[in-house]
Amino acid sequence: MEVTVIPFGSAFIVGALPSGLYAALYLKSRGIRVFVSESKEICADVRLSTSASMLNKAGIPCEFGRNSETTMIEYDVVVVSPGVPPNAPILGAARKAGKAVIGETEIASYAGLSILGVTGSNGKSTTTAILGKIISRAFPQAVTGGNLGIPVSQLLVEHPQADVAVLEVSCFQLETIRAFHPHVGVFTNVVPNHLDRYGTMEAYVQTKVRLFENMKPDDYAVLNRDDPVLREVGSRLSPAVYYFGLVPGAYRGVHVTGDFVLYTDGHTTERLFCRSDIRIPGQHNLVNAMSAALAAYLYGVMPTDIQTALREFEGLSHRLECVGSWRNIVFVNDSKATTPESVMTASAAMSGPYVVILGGSSKGISFDHMAWYLAHDTNLVAAVVLGTTGPTIAGSIRSSGRTPVVYAESLEDAVMKGIQLLPSGGTLLLSPACASFDMFRDFEERGDRFKEIVHTLMHRPTA
Repeated sequence: MEVTVIPFGSAFIVGALPSGLYAALYLKSRGIRVFVSESKEICADVRLSTSASMLNKAGIPCEFGRNSETTMIEYDVVVVSPGVPPNAPILGAARKAGKAVIGETEIASYAGLSILGVTGSNGKSTTTAILGKIISRAFPQAVTGGNLGIPVSQLLVEHPQADVAVLEVSCFQLETIRAFHPHVGVFTNVVPNHLDRYGTMEAYVQTKVRLFENMKPDDYAVLNRDDPVLREVGSRLSPAVYYFGLVPGAYRGVHVTGDFVLYTDGHTTERLFCRSDIRIPGQHNLVNAMSAALAAYLYGVMPTDIQTALREFEGLSHRLECVGSWRNIVFVNDSKATTPESVMTASAAMSGPYVVILGGSSKGISFDHMAWYLAHDTNLVAAVVLGTTGPTIAGSIRSSGRTPVVYAESLEDAVMKGIQLLPSGGTLLLSPACASFDMFRDFEERGDRFKEIVHTLMHRPTA
């Protein structure tokens, strides 16, 4: 791995959770003077005390409970974690002072990593995980993370010999890139999301497309041919564009023919894998596997490695994750479903009667299409709603059909009410359609709490 020169000598890092913490540790290891500033008090999050201990041990100065503008002025650049709001006062002060504001993801561009980046509205985490599984078979020093869970700076600190990185990249992270340059970039699809932050779909898509802005003609863009927005995006990109789609057509990339997923570029046709190689259910996961396989193949991975990796991949936590069963009811954790489209994908995977738990914090998007879809799903018994968006979702569902809607005060209350509504042999599906910040730290904490509730039920003594 050939590292590049870091174009600054000091950095003021905003945020002390993993992105900020490991950005500080990595930059310090490269000889950069760093300071970590966290607006929350240490007592606000148990993870912050761990961060403070690690920073002190590394000899990195830090502050908690404030963001000091007078300290920030003393540093060349401001490095911001993706969870920090773009309108945070310290960022406004930094820009007013003429400081460059860069995201933690930008650190990948200083490390000499060969990057495969994945973005999109839905499916990007599963696609990233599948792609990471495939790439690691051919490149043992490869690492996988980013928005998927492990920041790139943490990957670099914990795996200093890494030479290839498969990174999920969110729109929040793409807002603050400068030199970030994937060799392969994957854009899974576009649906309305984060409109509370961007205001319009155009602004949201423009931010996502930044994944490709530093890519060259000898790089590869992998796009969803079935998405009309991405077909238009592909017509104006600099890198070589390849598509994945369920229907064959006159394009370079992969499509489905019978049981086979085939690659073609007009000169070569190659069987990349069979449908039966995929262990995780759902048509959406076939599409996720297609995009990952195409990206890996363009990167140089052989079809045999692609097929083996797909057979070994068992899915992600919090994405249609079967938690267990109790009293002949199956519990499925789909906490990562933070958009209405994700809920529709999850509902399509339900083969019998189910109750869905919906609601959380708002992202400024409509639930009407999801409500219409659910109201016409004959397998859906009822919806249990909770959180800030609960009343809005309930209103959309009631105006779309006759699906019963029940309110819950908490996730535990939602689970118990869902159980009462289900017939024997049914499924209780947590698929919220929303972010989690009104009740939980993140979707992982929400999913973990759901699993705790279910496991407590499963260990109750039988009467």
